[in-house]
Amino acid sequence: MIWNKKDNFADRKNNYISINNIVMKKVMMMLTAVLLTACTKTDLFDEGQLEKDTKKAYAENFTKAYPNVDLNQSWDYSHKNPAYSLSTSNHALTRAESFTLTQGSEYEVDASTLNWLKGKLKNGKNNRNLGKAFYMKAPANNFTIVPIFQGQASSIWELHAVINGVDMKVWEKCQDIWMKTSGSDEWKSVSSVSTNELNKNTENATAVKAKTYTFNNVPAGADMYFYLTVTKVTNSKYDYTINSQMSSLSGMMLSLSGCERPANIEEGNEITLIACEDVYDHGNVKSDNDMNDVVFMVYGKPEVPTTTEIEDGQPIVKQTTVRYMIEDLGATDDFDFNDIVVDVTETALSTPHYNDDYTISWTDSEPTQKAIIRHLGGTLPFKLTIGNTKLEEMQGVLGSNPNEEYDVTGWNKNTHNISVKVKQASNSTVYNNVAFPKSGEAPMIVAKDPQVEWMPERQHVPEDWFYIPTEE
Repeated sequence: MIWNKKDNFADRKNNYISINNIVMKKVMMMLTAVLLTACTKTDLFDEGQLEKDTKKAYAENFTKAYPNVDLNQSWDYSHKNPAYSLSTSNHALTRAESFTLTQGSEYEVDASTLNWLKGKLKNGKNNRNLGKAFYMKAPANNFTIVPIFQGQASSIWELHAVINGVDMKVWEKCQDIWMKTSGSDEWKSVSSVSTNELNKNTENATAVKAKTYTFNNVPAGADMYFYLTVTKVTNSKYDYTINSQMSSLSGMMLSLSGCERPANIEEGNEITLIACEDVYDHGNVKSDNDMNDVVFMVYGKPEVPTTTEIEDGQPIVKQTTVRYMIEDLGATDDFDFNDIVVDVTETALSTPHYNDDYTISWTDSEPTQKAIIRHLGGTLPFKLTIGNTKLEEMQGVLGSNPNEEYDVTGWNKNTHNISVKVKQASNSTVYNNVAFPKSGEAPMIVAKDPQVEWMPERQHVPEDWFYIPTEE
């Protein structure tokens, strides 16, 4: 065999070129992979950074818009007062019901009414045996309530009416009520007679007048009841009563009939008196049960709400609702908190049991939970998570009121485990993750009572929606 030097060199050259091509291909593949990986990491970083930048701009703008608002607060302004209803239907708490409450003119309490009242409710005497726990049914006509007597009470409270599950604040202690005292013909506001809360009462008044409050267009037969809720105490031993409901359903009120129609109430009107106690027994603290901490007169033509005593073992519906007002970060300078408005309600059957002839305790069933999307003020797609329930992505529809209802589980009304993922307007692949804010954070979600209405589009919520520190 003859060795061919030329051929051998050609073969080696071809092999070298082939190896080089393979190496270059592998290098190019590795470089491409590195570049793709680096690009992916950059994209992920940019998406995360875009969300951070959006939230930072929102926080800065919130502070500018609300310079007096302290960020170190809970952002929970819901009282979580349960609403009771005799009906087993889940009444929808809408933005505005058909019925309204209007303030009227001043009414001077007839002397005969005051004399009858003082004879019926002896101060310091246990007057609970004058009636049992009760609920009411609304008449077909409008009806009016007016405070006619304010007794000794060191606490500050509000009167609320709950009608078909809708809670309405009616009045608060000392509001628009005046009195005359012996030897004087001057009307003085009850709040001005003393700096001691206990002495802001009409017990020794020779005359009393107050503004009236009329319920208009309440559906005939609507379930209703009244309650007092304590907002502040000036005696620390009553701290346990704060935010409690002293209601007609729990035996903390009396419905008193038998008082004649006063001469200054138009003929044809029916009247009844609602007498209230603001303290219940708790440990070593005992109530005097005189039921005259505040007394109201209710009148209507031709009828007032009818009263029916609560029966032992008769279950009623108990609902607790929180309204969440949400910003979707579609804009960082918009604080109308109406982009998503959702009510979350916990419902249980509550069964009454009489501890004695007059006082009641309640046993609740295992609750169910529902969410109702009340309003959408944004256009961006979003995904809501409430408790353990993740809802499907929804499309925002500007200015719509869907009232769409969803079963949910695992919602905690105290920790507010609610969040929403919203697609960014500038980049549809980026979601803003909005959760209920912690103290120190600018809020994108706030918790309110279900009666709080959402704002018109692009109108900032008022400053008093939030806690504003004041100098002591």
